[in-house]
Amino acid sequence: MNSNKAPCIEAAWQKHHRELRLFLIKHCSDQDMADDVLQHAYTQALLNRSTFCQLASPKAWLFQVVKHQLIDHQRRDGRLVFGEVPESGAPDGASIPPIDSLAGCIARALPHCNAEDHDILRQCDIEGVRQADYARHKGLSLSATKARLRRARQRLRKRLIAQCGIVFDEQGHLCCHRAQDE
Repeated sequence: MNSNKAPCIEAAWQKHHRELRLFLIKHCSDQDMADDVLQHAYTQALLNRSTFCQLASPKAWLFQVVKHQLIDHQRRDGRLVFGEVPESGAPDGASIPPIDSLAGCIARALPHCNAEDHDILRQCDIEGVRQADYARHKGLSLSATKARLRRARQRLRKRLIAQCGIVFDEQGHLCCHRAQDE
């Protein structure tokens, strides 16, 4: 095995790369871009091998890397505009999972959040700013930033439940919501 590779990375990659690729193709409808993003995720895993091999959930880490890279690609290409629901590439008549169609509701709810919540949610959750970078930029500790973000997410969740009629199933997963405000 190449000395640049780690068995934990290879195992995680073999287990999750197909699912990552399907996710990317669904959200960008561009196989070449999906492959570029996958290559970036693999490279990031190799570059961070010492911490990657200690992760409790390598799958979550890989999905976060590909999601942020996809957002960066779409932003550079001018296809991602804040508040717009990106095309999923789903064929006509295919049902869109409720979580995918929630973006429009979030875009309508964010302006009603207080300024501090809006700022941290926009930067950390939408723009993909790392919490540590946000903390440093705002002169906060990382733990204070994590607490603020958690509270902002909780308040946004309450607003989304009220404003968009979100319903959760027995396991706490998003079941459905109203597509538009009434």
